[in-house]
Amino acid sequence: MDSFIGLQSYKAVRWKRHHKQWIEIWLEPTKLKWRCAGCGRWFVRCRDRTLIRLRDLNVSCHPVWLWVPRYRVPCPRCGIRRAVTGLARPWARCTRRFERWLFELTDGMTVSKVASLMQTHWRLVRKVEIHYTLGLLRKRNLDGITDLGIDEISEKKGHRYLTLVTDITQRRVIWVGRNRDRKVLKQFFRWFGQKRTHRIKRVVIDMHDPYELEIRARCPRAALIYDHFHVIKPMSLAIDNIRRRLQSELPPEGRQYLKNSRYLLLRPKETLSGNQSIRLRELLAVNETLSMAYILKEDLRTVFRLKDPRRARAELKDWKRRVRESAIPELLEYVKLLDRRRFGIMNFFKHRKTNGLSEGLNNVVKTLKKDAYGFHDWEYFKLKILRKCGKLYDD
Repeated sequence: MDSFIGLQSYKAVRWKRHHKQWIEIWLEPTKLKWRCAGCGRWFVRCRDRTLIRLRDLNVSCHPVWLWVPRYRVPCPRCGIRRAVTGLARPWARCTRRFERWLFELTDGMTVSKVASLMQTHWRLVRKVEIHYTLGLLRKRNLDGITDLGIDEISEKKGHRYLTLVTDITQRRVIWVGRNRDRKVLKQFFRWFGQKRTHRIKRVVIDMHDPYELEIRARCPRAALIYDHFHVIKPMSLAIDNIRRRLQSELPPEGRQYLKNSRYLLLRPKETLSGNQSIRLRELLAVNETLSMAYILKEDLRTVFRLKDPRRARAELKDWKRRVRESAIPELLEYVKLLDRRRFGIMNFFKHRKTNGLSEGLNNVVKTLKKDAYGFHDWEYFKLKILRKCGKLYDD
């Protein structure tokens, strides 16, 4: 029975099975020596003892309860204190190995499913997950971080967002904040510390002005980089606006050429099927303005794929000249955007850092929220994100 339980410091003196539903086991310590919980001093005598009931791992789908003595020792320095036991945490009602098993199950299951599987209350499962996640967060090493990615994700309806700060080098989320204004980044830099902030060399964002203002104030030496996806995205919106304008200017019989052509113009050329490519060529052949805009869009994608920074800057300058010669109003507005954001775009050509990691982690967070049917507790939701995306390992 002792080897079956697997507790070296205790021996089983009695057990009982109740109605084929749960099992109770009475344990006694093998060594009568206790340590004070306050100062750590060892004693060979105790003041008194009481029996406590602890939940343990299941045996063949049957819950197991352990009756374990809890001792108090007369410490000269601390007074009468509880003796330390390695079987359970202070004030806990379950063993450490049971808590550890609950924590491992919550990595791939929701709290309610784990509680149903282990036949326990969901509040206990949630409390255990919070305790062990906070313990892993305290063990994190945040020194040496030089590259940051900052992006937002929708939390709820009504334009409520979360800000995710990621370590691009180690590919992990290091901080989660509520809202997407300048104040939330102030909270991050205050938490991150001044010494770590001075070590930051590159920060990737999505052209969000509040983020940019706070980063320039806190990290003036860091290279501010715009994610190329968010730089190209307004170009796709400009193409769509051109299509709408041309469609509204055509007579009713001429609009049939542009009908159902939105995604043909927006999709990358290499992802089109054979029939879609034929349809696109026919569409561009009948409209010179749309054809010019589409060619410029594909050329812009080619510019951002160039590896040589000097060549990329030269090609982008030439691309702007061609847009001005085309005199397409929507594209001229886009060129003004590029001129305003030129420093962040040039830094992208130099450092080649993107926010693709943050975008991918956003999908993980959405899946996490969908599996749980939403979270009412914001702090618990933040811990779930850090555990799932923060690469927390228990050494």
